[in-house]
Amino acid sequence: MDPVALTGFDVVGAWVSIMLTLMILSFLYADNPVYKLAEHLFLGISIGIGVIETYHGVFKPNLIDKLAAGNWLSLVPLALCLMLFMKVTSSLSPTVYRKVGWLARIPIAFIVAAYAGVKLTGEANANLMTQVAQTMPDLSTLWAQHGLWDWSADGAGVISGVLLVIGLAACLLHFYFSAPHGKAMTIVSRFGVLVLMLSFGASFGYTVMGRISLAIGRAQELLGLDRPPAQVVQIHPRIASVVGTVLIIAFLVAWRARGGGQEDAAA
Repeated sequence: MDPVALTGFDVVGAWVSIMLTLMILSFLYADNPVYKLAEHLFLGISIGIGVIETYHGVFKPNLIDKLAAGNWLSLVPLALCLMLFMKVTSSLSPTVYRKVGWLARIPIAFIVAAYAGVKLTGEANANLMTQVAQTMPDLSTLWAQHGLWDWSADGAGVISGVLLVIGLAACLLHFYFSAPHGKAMTIVSRFGVLVLMLSFGASFGYTVMGRISLAIGRAQELLGLDRPPAQVVQIHPRIASVVGTVLIIAFLVAWRARGGGQEDAAA
């Protein structure tokens, strides 16, 4: 069998993927039924996958399998889970909710308390102490490994370590409001703002780069540049892109001619 040969389902799946991409991109024109269909499909499939993963990854091994093995202590989390669903009765009947709704507070209290306890120790050890340790660079080690500034190691060195400490201190002092900022504190605070803006700008730029990479990936699929030539011949992604674009444009023209979107424009 040809290793690059695709089945009919593979070809249909590729065409559906291209159509869904174009349907999402139709939002650039207006919020329309085609976009909403793709959006609802995305949300529905995501929720369905999440439910299946939760069942097979959490409920089945931790509850159902243990009950099947005779571990009757698992009835306690089962009871707490059922009590949590008493919160749903508020949308069914206010009278029933007043009688049994309070039961949902018990598992919620367990969840909040357990989460707070785990996060308190976990955050302190994994994030707080680690960040404190990393903001105190070993200058002697930096000098021995990189000297003052090492271009080959992305600027690592003593200068980078000192700038790290100064920038961190300036950012922390910028948020110190217990005393009025004098002239010296104002200068330090402005330097802290500069460091914060550099950090936010770098984070935003990294996020934009990630989104652009996703857009490039979708464009490559529409043009058939993400597959081997043998598969491109079978799928004809460019033909699928043209056909999908024509169908969506025709639908949007008919939808607009029937008065679609005029209610949103009036609002």
